Amino acid sequence: MPAYYADSVATFQRASLDALELTLTRAYESDRYKDLITTQITSWRAEIQALKQALGDSRLAAFRPEQWGLAIEFVVPRKMGRIDAVLLIGSALVVLEFKTENFGSSAGDQVEDYCLDLINFHKPSHGRIAYPVVVASTGIEPQPRRAQMFGELQPTTFVDSNRLANWLLSVAAKHVGEVQLSIAAWNAGEYRPVPTIVEAAIGMFAEMQVEDIAKAGCDPINLTATIDTIRRIVKESERKKKKTVCFVTGVPGAGKTLAGLQVVHDREIRKATGSDCVFLTGNFPLVKVLQAALSRDSARRSKLKLRVSKRDPKTTINTVLGYKKEYTRNKNAPHENVVVFDEAQRAWDAKRTEKYLTGDAANFRGLSEPELMLSILDRQAWATLIALVGGGQEINRGEAGLAEWGRALADKFRHWSIVVSGQALSGGYGAGAKLFEDGVADGLDLEIQPNLHLDNPTRQFRGRTIANWTEALLLGNAADCRRILGENPNYPVCITRSLAAAKAWLGSRALGTERYGCIASSEAKRLRAEGLELPPARADGVEHWFLASKEDIRSSFQLEVAANEFQIQGLEIDWACVCWGGDFLRISDRWDLKHLRGTAWQGVGQDTARAYLVNSYRVLLTRARQGIVLFVPPGDDADLTRPPRPFDETAQFLASCGADPL
Repeated sequence: MPAYYADSVATFQRASLDALELTLTRAYESDRYKDLITTQITSWRAEIQALKQALGDSRLAAFRPEQWGLAIEFVVPRKMGRIDAVLLIGSALVVLEFKTENFGSSAGDQVEDYCLDLINFHKPSHGRIAYPVVVASTGIEPQPRRAQMFGELQPTTFVDSNRLANWLLSVAAKHVGEVQLSIAAWNAGEYRPVPTIVEAAIGMFAEMQVEDIAKAGCDPINLTATIDTIRRIVKESERKKKKTVCFVTGVPGAGKTLAGLQVVHDREIRKATGSDCVFLTGNFPLVKVLQAALSRDSARRSKLKLRVSKRDPKTTINTVLGYKKEYTRNKNAPHENVVVFDEAQRAWDAKRTEKYLTGDAANFRGLSEPELMLSILDRQAWATLIALVGGGQEINRGEAGLAEWGRALADKFRHWSIVVSGQALSGGYGAGAKLFEDGVADGLDLEIQPNLHLDNPTRQFRGRTIANWTEALLLGNAADCRRILGENPNYPVCITRSLAAAKAWLGSRALGTERYGCIASSEAKRLRAEGLELPPARADGVEHWFLASKEDIRSSFQLEVAANEFQIQGLEIDWACVCWGGDFLRISDRWDLKHLRGTAWQGVGQDTARAYLVNSYRVLLTRARQGIVLFVPPGDDADLTRPPRPFDETAQFLASCGADPL
């Protein structure tokens, strides 16, 4: 992560323009993930001259600027970018982004993103005041982007290069007398990012330095050990020409999908085995979003003449259904020896699998999805199937559960080796389901590997036990909910009866390009009366909701369309409004589960259907990385589908669980 150039301001001022350019150029050329663009040198020259002019202003002498630290082209892997310059003034950070054009809101978003990345994930920057600054070459007066401050992050300022010294004077006066932060220590500081799944997929696909990305999503030691274990299993399968299935378990948000994506993009595995890898999931919205994100990034990198991966996003990340259709039409061995199966506990039973098999696939009828996947890979001389298993995420009919994998292995694939976490055998990963319901059958080649369990939920890096709060909420334990939120003051959970107030809260909390949006259960159909559109369960347009910019009417930022549990499962946003529906209300101290049929609500009595609905709200409540606001509609006495009293009781219960009223 260190900068291309980092030293004291005194050393910077003594260095010649040519020497500084040469240092930056050498660092740029040695970066194997980028090609040198000649226009970059011109930008550096203008930036260096502006910094020398501002820092050499005689009025700054009283503040000993020669002791300040300066980093130029500071690499931020999570954002796949570099900060133009960072000044260390006392204990504060001044983050500078130089623009000759386009110095409006997008430039403000960019520099705020950089500041947030430092504050959240760069250890020496934790808790430090950060000043985001856009420096333009045009004649503009210093002006703040926002009037208010957000914790350590100060309002973003726009200033031209000729007025930069004046602005630095005002900052230096605020931090006079503070102990000067060492530029060497700061530049060498530990960086522990927590990227979104989309950011991680883009970075890995672009074949960035994976070690900078792989520390995210869960405890880095735990994740590193998990990847190392999987790598060993794959290599051993290839060397001994055997077939292995390994089950990776984890609590929600602990990094299972991230681990799977890293395996798929692991160059060491591909080089050692000579095989490619594919990431398969039954989550069609996740595939659409990731494929669209990878394609957009490839196009962007091509335009900027940056290195582009030669791998096809559609062959790297695909749907389980597409994979099955391809290899049930013929009996060829699959292209890849290594397959990652995401959310393996949601694999279909035989009845649902058969529904989607046509033509020549008739020979495969009667097979559950685990049996079908194992039979396809069984055509290879060697194979490794990595099954990622989570708990409480089943939200659709026909999902067979983890035990179906155990039955398939015990009945038909006893020649496969099994490597499994202890939690998959005991059910201790949050769901209770076991790989072998009646115990491990005799004669199976089974190895228990502790490193295949991920137990540190860090999707919510500001509130790492929000998953526990959700569990307590769904169990109706308000006291536990209050205790858990009390232990996580940095993760706000709010409640309101006004959708307009919820939308305003989201807009006020999000900084830079932090994504926010409304999410709701697919069964919460009467939210339409509140002016909120609920899309069908299919994935039409989901990539725009997750990836489009604030100006795009299809994006989540518009707060007009709520993503449902099917669309957001496996993905996340920074700030979410969880819109409560009439399908899941708290009445007389118990959860009342219903489906809207025609013009009336009907109770949900079947245990499986009830579990799916509970899981839907579990998914919704654990999708936000930084905070949530719960919107509970007020109801309407004139509408029989929206009686106010049940909503009032639900809102009172949620407030008793620690949600703060707006």
